[in-house]
Amino acid sequence: MKNVQKIVAFLMLLACSSFASFFLDNPEEKVVASTPDIPPLRFGATLSPAFYMNSFGFGGAVSTEYRVLKNHSADIFAASIFTQPLYEFGLNWRFFFSGDLKTLHREDFLLLGASMVIFKSVVVYGGFDEEEEDFVFESEEQYFHPPRVSVGYGRDMLFFDKANFLCRLAIRMSYIFGESIPEPDADFITRKANFVTYFDFSIFFF
Repeated sequence: MKNVQKIVAFLMLLACSSFASFFLDNPEEKVVASTPDIPPLRFGATLSPAFYMNSFGFGGAVSTEYRVLKNHSADIFAASIFTQPLYEFGLNWRFFFSGDLKTLHREDFLLLGASMVIFKSVVVYGGFDEEEEDFVFESEEQYFHPPRVSVGYGRDMLFFDKANFLCRLAIRMSYIFGESIPEPDADFITRKANFVTYFDFSIFFF
């Protein structure tokens, strides 16, 4: 009988220790342990409607991003506004200030970017022609490559624990120094823009 009591007491001690460890476990740590690590290197493509001069244009980009530290990443990219046309090459830096992909499946970030844009513009020359006794205007197409800076806010979203891709939504505002973006398909330029606002929809694979 004493042996039976000892066995029952031992089993009860084991049960109590098991329940105690269950309540001491952190559920968030269990989620992190069950979610695979997200590689720091990722490749993505972006669709970017752009708003400038009271009209919309459509563009896109391809980029390679690397997660430098827990809250920072950098990427190099090549982009274009197809309806302009305008081409861009540059570097973006992101600071992730809220959320966590592994536990919350989302992260919010701030963006700072620097790039060079390439586009074609029409330059108009004019002067007084003594033979014609009138002002004469001529136009010539030239390529410009001014620098650009961008700032923005966005969110990364992971829809599945074991997904090998994430989705990104962002809004960016950029300013082009120097020569402005001309009005598309205009013979004589009357409107130009230095500010461009983008709405980015991206998918990044890792």
